[in-house]
Amino acid sequence: MPFRDFALLVLICLIWAVNAVLSRHVIAGLAVPALFFAFSRFVVSTAVLFPRLLPLPRPLAPVLLVGLLVGAGHFGLLFAGFSLLESSTAAVLLQAGIPMTALLSMLLLKERPGPVRLAGIALAFAGVVIVLWQPGQGGSVPGAVLVLLSAASLALGSVLLKRLVITPLQLQAWTGFVSMPVLAVASFVADSDPLARVGAHWAAFAGQLAFSALLVTVFSHTAYYRLLQRHDASLVSPLTLMFPLMTVALGIGFLGERPSTGLAIGAPLVLAGVAAVLWRPRR
Repeated sequence: MPFRDFALLVLICLIWAVNAVLSRHVIAGLAVPALFFAFSRFVVSTAVLFPRLLPLPRPLAPVLLVGLLVGAGHFGLLFAGFSLLESSTAAVLLQAGIPMTALLSMLLLKERPGPVRLAGIALAFAGVVIVLWQPGQGGSVPGAVLVLLSAASLALGSVLLKRLVITPLQLQAWTGFVSMPVLAVASFVADSDPLARVGAHWAAFAGQLAFSALLVTVFSHTAYYRLLQRHDASLVSPLTLMFPLMTVALGIGFLGERPSTGLAIGAPLVLAGVAAVLWRPRR
């Protein structure tokens, strides 16, 4: 991989990590309703990507399903988890989505993983159990469950995505379009007076909303997909393990998070298991 592409991948992981920490701060620290924040993010990203909705993808139903899974399902549950769980723990638990994707590929796509990947799946889930066993003072089991469900939603959407023929930007446009009404209803039911709560911190909310919708959704995700097109996934994907490590560092440095014993022991197991799942022998 050329140094320029590697530097871009480092920047992408840094953007993801900063976004996780800032989202945690806005949702938990400033008490901005999680589902309303998720809804607002997709309003902005859809407005920017609206021209990408056409031409209408065919068939449309699978695109809508994938959009709901990687959009409303993933981000709605993740942001709800941020209200209960520290960003460093959430970033580590999100990595469970990679062995989940491997398992779902086995079930739905009939892929046959080798012994190294199977061992990696078992190791990653063992690490998750340890993280959950001692969530620490800043964590909570309900929050961890929400993050794991978020990872599962993204994993299922990623597997189903393999059957679609659609560009990354068009997929993101449809993801926002189909997620907005679902998250709007969910926010109306679950969030109490979101506009008043946002109004108290409107500048921080608007800044993080622009960062999350534009820099993360439009720029970093698109750049990541392009790197996957240029290089083997077996080379690019393992390097994204920089994301949880950066998130832990930023969470400690800026939010004063203190990793629990369970996270300190379980996180290396999760990351080692994920690395084994992503590893591909050179043929």
